[in-house]
Amino acid sequence: MNCYEKVRDKLSRSELVIGAGVSLKDGMISEIFANAGFDFLWIDMEHSSLTLEACDAHVSALRGTDTAAWIRVPSSDPMAIKPILDLNPAGVIVPQIGSVADARRAVAACRYPPHGIRGFGPRRGIRYGLLDTETYLERSREEPLVILQIEHINAVNEIEAILDTPGIGSLCFGPNDLSGSMGLMGQTTHPRVLEAVDHVIAACRRRKVYCGTSIGYSPDLVRRWIARGIHWIQTSSDWSILQDTACSVARDLRSLKPIL
Repeated sequence: MNCYEKVRDKLSRSELVIGAGVSLKDGMISEIFANAGFDFLWIDMEHSSLTLEACDAHVSALRGTDTAAWIRVPSSDPMAIKPILDLNPAGVIVPQIGSVADARRAVAACRYPPHGIRGFGPRRGIRYGLLDTETYLERSREEPLVILQIEHINAVNEIEAILDTPGIGSLCFGPNDLSGSMGLMGQTTHPRVLEAVDHVIAACRRRKVYCGTSIGYSPDLVRRWIARGIHWIQTSSDWSILQDTACSVARDLRSLKPIL
């Protein structure tokens, strides 16, 4: 069972799937996070300086582990997504979904004809020639998991039509951008924002589509999202974990009194 199948298996059993964010370049970070026991890593190419080569190192570091590589691509542009798909991640997160057209374009970019417009040129996906093309193409009808990030109130208002798009593996939220599109930037717990979130989660549950979110870490915040009915959650990231731990260690050391 590969990482894609392991995540899908957990989701199908209604187990909460957990992940951490990656935005620093060294592939050793992904090794450490895999050892920690995360189900997936959210490797971020939208809000970081990660290059294709750096993402390749992270995906490679996760091969042979139980942790799936999910890459958030920079946009829904098929030409931007194509080389990222050829890294063979278990999931692709497409940001800034604001309409049905955005959703259709994103899914089409991730699937080969006749189900999409993805260009053909796999390497790792076909195990460098050891996997026959027919088997690979059959798997590629469902892999990678295509995750659309709902980040605009227009998408919330069109959520039923968006969910009609064949090939969606999951939806997730960008709470800050969603709140910004409602004139409430940063007010992610505003009643109107939470109402929009609940509307999308309810639609996903009716349509049996998995729903998740990416947020900063706090136990209370995580519990609130779980209570809203999400299936997976990415919380905290490499830089924030490093910063928090470094600050904690420095504070502890500063509190010590030297023996004179």
